[in-house]
Amino acid sequence: MLGRSRADSNIGSAVKHHATEFAEVPSTPRKLARTQSGTTNGPANTSASSSRQHSITPSKSRSLENISSPPVTVPVRPALTSSNVRTYAGKSRSFLVALPTSQLGSLSRTGSMSQGIDDADTDNILSQSQEDDLEVRESYTALRMRWGVDNSDDFQPIILDSVSPGEGSRRKGKARQVDLEPVSLPSNMMNDLRSITELRSKGESRRFLDEIGYLFEGLEASGAIGVRRASALEIVTKFCDVEFARKAKAADFLGRMWEVLRAAGAGNGDKVLDTILIVFAALVARDPRDLADLASKSDFASVLYHMLDSLERTNDPLWSISCELSDAELRRIGIAKVEKTHLAGIHRLVRKKSSLLEDADSVSNRLLISRSLVVLPPSMHGRKHLPVLLKSLSSELAPLPVRITAYASGLSILPPSTDRDLPSLQHIDDCLRLLDSFLLDRWSVEEDDNDLSPAAQLDIQRQAGLGEALMALCITCDILSRDTPHHESQHIAEQCMETTLRVLINLTHDDLEWCRAVLSEPSAVLTIVRIIVMCQRQRTEATLEKDPDADKELAGDDGSAPSLDRLCLALGLLTNLVQVAHEAKPLTRDTVLAFNCTGKRGCINACQCMSSVTALECLALVYVQHCKSEDHMDIVVRGHMAVLIGLLMEESLENQGILLDSLPGPSRRQKLSVLIANATEFTRFYVEFTKRVSAALNSREGDQDEHERLETHPGDGSADKVLRDTKGETVAKNVIAFLESLRDHRSR
Repeated sequence: MLGRSRADSNIGSAVKHHATEFAEVPSTPRKLARTQSGTTNGPANTSASSSRQHSITPSKSRSLENISSPPVTVPVRPALTSSNVRTYAGKSRSFLVALPTSQLGSLSRTGSMSQGIDDADTDNILSQSQEDDLEVRESYTALRMRWGVDNSDDFQPIILDSVSPGEGSRRKGKARQVDLEPVSLPSNMMNDLRSITELRSKGESRRFLDEIGYLFEGLEASGAIGVRRASALEIVTKFCDVEFARKAKAADFLGRMWEVLRAAGAGNGDKVLDTILIVFAALVARDPRDLADLASKSDFASVLYHMLDSLERTNDPLWSISCELSDAELRRIGIAKVEKTHLAGIHRLVRKKSSLLEDADSVSNRLLISRSLVVLPPSMHGRKHLPVLLKSLSSELAPLPVRITAYASGLSILPPSTDRDLPSLQHIDDCLRLLDSFLLDRWSVEEDDNDLSPAAQLDIQRQAGLGEALMALCITCDILSRDTPHHESQHIAEQCMETTLRVLINLTHDDLEWCRAVLSEPSAVLTIVRIIVMCQRQRTEATLEKDPDADKELAGDDGSAPSLDRLCLALGLLTNLVQVAHEAKPLTRDTVLAFNCTGKRGCINACQCMSSVTALECLALVYVQHCKSEDHMDIVVRGHMAVLIGLLMEESLENQGILLDSLPGPSRRQKLSVLIANATEFTRFYVEFTKRVSAALNSREGDQDEHERLETHPGDGSADKVLRDTKGETVAKNVIAFLESLRDHRSR
């Protein structure tokens, strides 16, 4: 807008100075100079004309013959008369109303002639000024007509009934309004009334996208690589903020951000951009619903598996920064100095602002990828991704046997955090959880380009030593859970041990080759029995320390539940080995272990305690302790152990003698009767449990159609496997029959 300002006092003096220098010429203002009639001469009629006051407007045509104004002095120099500066004061009042060219007369011709100015020059000057002003000043009516304001779709005129068809008839009374038909507008031109909350949210989302629009401009593929890296890093930095993340989800920013990063080159080999994309995926994975929505609309899983396929400890960018490698070592793995600066900033971002990892976790690209993948629903993983998962898991497990040997010789089980050979237990646990979901047939069944079936790929890994490596992982986790210097790793070690036992149970279920692969580890049986004994001891100590007057609802907070879980998992693995591989029975008898052994360094590969007994006797002692308890879970455990003891005694006279001598009771018949009773009770519990699970599954399937069920559970889940696999019930009944025959044979 044009604002009024104070008139400079020097303007008038400057005009006066020029008039004195070039001789003053009486004239009229520019705007009204040509509006006087041709008979007006000089200032004779000035007083008469000044007494009349007229209101002149461009929209009305009126006679302007009697209009005049007092003369003013105008310098002869043309530069001053042709000035385009508009002001309310000074040498020219340029905001007066412009008059049409047809009304211009010889308003100041007499004064001009008296000063020797040619009429042609005067007419040219005034006409040019008048035409310029008319071009600038255009009426609102002309503007509305030119831009078609009255013809727009939003304008709906009121149509009045005509009173008389005659042209000269007059209207009587007030005209009534005619009802108009609703105008059909294009899509999205007229919306229903929105709530204020929805409108506010929509406006907030638009403002949010406008604010970050400049960052998207920096991510254009045609831009410099440095600009793309800086823009991507700034977006990820902002996304660490909880409020920014909330606005991003409200504005549907996650999908756009993934597409923009991919278009900028992330995921195609650039170490910095790939790392930023991985961090972004991990940040989105904080909310599983957002991650599932993003993965369903993009190539999320495929890109992450592709990047995981090329990562190892030796070339992991963030892992190299965590290990504090020198510039020379970083150059050898392809990380330049500029990239190191960016990666160091990303490392600080993940460690301090993102809240993605615990303080004890080592930052690595592999870990961030597996954290994102494990949050995805199992149905979004494809069987084509299995080779990448197995490769990453095997590579991470490779250093563990060497570390166990080093620990037995007196060194630390894990090297310092700056050692590149340090395995990541967090990444191993994530990979095992993904493998467990695959073994339960929860992954989507889709065609892939792999020539080998999933079973063949697992056999290749088994032959490469995956079974021994998993048992070495159990040994490592057992040591870390009891090792004082690694107290910060105790929680992840116990969690990783549970996941490993679950995977081993699935692999060895009715599979002789996998059972033999596990037993090929010399200390496999020793480790499994030690876990059983240790968990039973921890649970007993936690039960004794528990306040008897405490609320029963808080009974699970005493720390005994995790110990019971690991105990049951170890019993399940040992049961699979004994049931399928007959060589497990003599191995259990030949393995010696002290029931009170604390797992010292010298006892890792073979127990060196003076009070060592066979593993069979240790199992019998654990069974006896559960028989003395009335807890509802102890009933299940002792029933499971009764079945396991029956399997160990079957077709092994040596095991029968050791176990029956270790069990309490006045006679062997009574000992066998107690075993039979506990095994029978466990079998009834197992059958009742499967019936309840079957009823729950049937009711759930009745609430959803077949298509939805297949989308939610594309494969055969663990519950479905249990329902169709009646071999467990058959094995338990066969064990009961064997114990009954053994009892009856002893009685005779």
